[in-house]
Amino acid sequence: MTSPNQPENEGVVPIELILARLLRIGSVIAAILLTIGIAAMLLTGAAYAPRFITAGLIVLLATPIMRVLVAGLVFFRERDWLFTLFCLVVLCSLAAGVLLGQVG
Repeated sequence: MTSPNQPENEGVVPIELILARLLRIGSVIAAILLTIGIAAMLLTGAAYAPRFITAGLIVLLATPIMRVLVAGLVFFRERDWLFTLFCLVVLCSLAAGVLLGQVG
């Protein structure tokens, strides 16, 4: 029996916290990579600077995709099949957009 102050699922982390943490980490990594690239370009003109900028932009673009993927995995683990299906449809739509964007 649980007390009124303790939730039944103490070990379960709400999906909002997982996704917020993922978005925060992705944004921070992207910001660090972009800052390194821009600083290296402005201060030294180094040839590797555009690679850091490109990596930062890729991380920034991949963060929302990872959010959908992680949400789908969390829903799958919780056996919430409807939302798992929604996440799968969104991932397929994103993949189709990326593939069609490369063709044209």
